[in-house]
Amino acid sequence: MRWWTAALSYVSGNVAWLRPHVEVLSRRRRTVAGAVAGTVLTVGLVCLVLPARYTATARLRVEPLASKAAPSSRDPDIPEEVSLLSSRVLVAEVIRQVGLDRNAEFVEGRRRVGWLEPATRAFKRLRKLTRRQTPAPQDDADSDARLLLQVPGGLIAKYRSWLDVTAAAGAIDVAFTSPSPTLSQQVANAHAAQYVRRRLGLRSQITGEPATFLEEEIDRVRGDLLAADDALAIFRGEHPDMALDGRQQALADQLRAVGQRLSEAEADRIAVESEQRLARSRHYDALPAIATNPRIQALRADAARLEARHAELRKSFLAASPEYHELSAQLRGVRGNLEREMLRATSAIESRLIVARGTETSLRNELRRTEAPLRGLDEITREAIELDEAAAHGRQLYDALRGRKQEADLLRGMQLSSALLLDPAALPTRAAEPHVLRDLVLALLAGLGLGALVALRQEARHARLETPDDVRRTLDLPPLGVVPDFSLLPRADDTALAAEVYRGVRTGLGFVDPERPPRSVVVTSSEPGEGKTATAVNLAIALAAIDRRVIVVDAALRDAAVHRAFGLPPAPGLTDVVRGATSLAAAVRTIDPATGHTATTASSGVVHLLPAGTPVTDPSAIFGSPRWHDVLRSLAERYETIVIDGPAVLTGVEATTLAATADAVLLVVRGHRTERPVVRRALARLGAAHARVIGVVLNGVNPGCSYYRSYAYPFAA
Repeated sequence: MRWWTAALSYVSGNVAWLRPHVEVLSRRRRTVAGAVAGTVLTVGLVCLVLPARYTATARLRVEPLASKAAPSSRDPDIPEEVSLLSSRVLVAEVIRQVGLDRNAEFVEGRRRVGWLEPATRAFKRLRKLTRRQTPAPQDDADSDARLLLQVPGGLIAKYRSWLDVTAAAGAIDVAFTSPSPTLSQQVANAHAAQYVRRRLGLRSQITGEPATFLEEEIDRVRGDLLAADDALAIFRGEHPDMALDGRQQALADQLRAVGQRLSEAEADRIAVESEQRLARSRHYDALPAIATNPRIQALRADAARLEARHAELRKSFLAASPEYHELSAQLRGVRGNLEREMLRATSAIESRLIVARGTETSLRNELRRTEAPLRGLDEITREAIELDEAAAHGRQLYDALRGRKQEADLLRGMQLSSALLLDPAALPTRAAEPHVLRDLVLALLAGLGLGALVALRQEARHARLETPDDVRRTLDLPPLGVVPDFSLLPRADDTALAAEVYRGVRTGLGFVDPERPPRSVVVTSSEPGEGKTATAVNLAIALAAIDRRVIVVDAALRDAAVHRAFGLPPAPGLTDVVRGATSLAAAVRTIDPATGHTATTASSGVVHLLPAGTPVTDPSAIFGSPRWHDVLRSLAERYETIVIDGPAVLTGVEATTLAATADAVLLVVRGHRTERPVVRRALARLGAAHARVIGVVLNGVNPGCSYYRSYAYPFAA
C-alpha cells in the first residue's frame, strides 16, 4: 500500500480543499481496498461466466437527395435516421429475410439485458394480469403494425437488444452482437442493405411523378427555342449586312424587356400548374406550401411519435388498455388535423394560378401594344426584330423553367435522404464481450469510487471527536487532557482517579507556554452540557494542589453552576462587584477542597471563588463595561491564575466578548457526542473575536475505546 499512501500524500499536499477527504481515505484505506478487491473479484468472475459475443459493424452514409445543379447544404436528421434503423418494422423485415426465426444460435441465445430490464418486464407482466381484457379497436391506426404480427415479439426484442445503431463522424454505424461471428456479420450487412433498399424505394416513389409535368414543359420550350434559334440563324445568313438604326434598336430593346417579364410570368404560371397537379394527385411532399409550413411539420412529427408508441403498445399486448384507446384517439385527431392543414395549405394554389394567368395575359396584351409600331417598318426590319425577340423570349423562358425545376429538386432533396453502404461488416475475429481488460479497469475505478463513498460515509457517521488524534486532525489544536465518563468506570467514586486525570489537564496547560503561562483562562464549550464547569473547578483544584494562588470566576451568568458545586449562594458575586453593589473582597469566597467548606484563612491548597452574583438580563453589558476590565486587573494582581467558567460559545454573544478579554481560552468538547461542525462553528466565532484558543479538553470519553487501551490511559478498562 505504499503507492496508495504516496498518492494520497501528494494530493493532500498540492490540493488544499481535498486534504480533509484525503486524510479520511488514508485512515480508512482498508475499507477502500476491500471495496476495490470485492468489485474487481466480482467483475472477474462475471467475465469468466459470461459467454463470448462477437460484434460486426456496417457503416452507412446518409445524405440529402438534391439535384446536381443545385446541391443541398442541409444535413439529414441523423437522430431520425438512427430511430428508423432501430424501428421494429425494419427489424421484422430482416428477421424474415435472413430467417432468424429458424436460426438456433439466434433463437436460443440470451438477450443483452440492461439494469432496469428485469424490473420493466415484471411490471409489464403484472400490468397485463391486472388489466381487464377488452376487444381491440378496429381502426386503421394499426394497419402498419399488423405486419409485425408475422414475427414473434420476443424475437424482435432480442434482435433489438443485440443491435446498436450510433452516429459517428457524418455516418451511421450498424453493429450487431451475437454468440456467432458469422451470424453477426450476416445480420449487420442484411440490416444495412434492407435499410438502403427501403430508402431507395421511398425515393423512387416520391421523386418520380412530381417532376413529369415540369420536365415536359421544359422539353417543349427547349424545342421552341431551338426552332427560334435556327430561324434567326437562317435570317442572319441571308441578310449578313442587316443593321438597326437608333429608333429601331430602342424598339427592339423595349420588346426584349417586355418579353423578359412575360417569360418570368409564364414560368411562374407553369410552376403553379405543376403544383396544382401535385396537389390533385396528393403528392404533398414536393409542394413548397407543405415543406415550409411549420404547423404541418410539427403535426407530422407528432403523428410519427404516436404511431411508434401505438405500434409498441400493440406488440406489447396492451391493445386492450385504456392507454391504447386514448392513444388511438389522439392519433386519429392528429391525422385529421394534418389532413385539414394540408388542404388549407394547398387551397391557395388555385388562387395563385388565377393570379399567374392574369399576369401572363396582361403582359401578352402589353407585348402586342408594344409590337404595334412594327407595322410601320419595312418587312425585313420587322422580321429581324420579331425573330430576335422570339429567340430571346424562348431562351429566357427556358432558363426560368430550369430554375423552377432546380428549386423543385432541391425541395425534394430537403425532404428525403439517400442511404449508401460505405463499409460492409467484416467477419469479427475477436470477442467483443466480455472485454476483460476494460471491464477490470472499470471495476477498479468503480471500486475506488465505491470505497471512497463508503469511507466518507463511515467518517460522517463518526463525525464526533473521540480521541486526541481526532482533535489534532480536525481542529488543528493540541489536546490538553482527556477526561473519561466516570459513570462508565467500575470505580466511579474513586476521587484519586479523578485527581490524576485533571492533573494531566494541568500539566497540558503548563506546556502551552512555559515561559509566559496565561494568567486568565476562560473555560468554555460549544454548547451547554459538555462539562466546562466541572473542568474549570477541577482544574482550579489541581492548580491549588501545587500551591498556586488560583481563583475561579463564575462568568456563566445565564446558568451559573460553580456556587452549586460548593453548596454556596450565588450572591453577592461578579455582577454585584461590576455594578458597584459590593466590593471585590466581600464577594470572594475561600474554599478548602479537602472538606468542600468555606475556609476562614488563606492556607495553602485552598481555592478562591467569585460566584456569578445577582442574575442580570443582559450579561453582555457586564463584560463590555470598563468596570469588568478593572475587576480582571485586580484579580490578576492578587492571584497567579484566574480560571473563568464562561458561557457556551453558541448560546450567546457574551462568550466571545469574555474570551477576548482573557489571556487564553480552553475549549471543552464532549467526546462521542459533540459533532465536529458544531465545534468548528464555535472556533470560528472565537477566531472572529481574536480570542486565543490554546487547546482542547476532551471530556466524557468512553473508557472502553480501543484507542485508550492501546495507549495505556490510567482510566482505560
